Amino acid sequence: MRRKVSLLTTITFVALLVLQNYGCSRSRASEAIEPDDPFHPDLNEARLKERLGEDDGYAFAVMYGGDIHGSLETCG
Repeated sequence: MRRKVSLLTTITFVALLVLQNYGCSRSRASEAIEPDDPFHPDLNEARLKERLGEDDGYAFAVMYGGDIHGSLETCG
């Protein structure tokens, strides 16, 4: 009985490994194809400008919240 369970476990493991590697694979040619419609928002759209507001010139923002544990001064 032990051998049957061991053999069944081994066969199941090998079958899952084969399915993972070869079951849902794509051909190499289809991996190089890029999406048809990439997302590029129109920054001059009136609705977007209304929501974002006027540009204040800052290009970098630091998000700091109360859920951070420790002190940033001592890197801890």
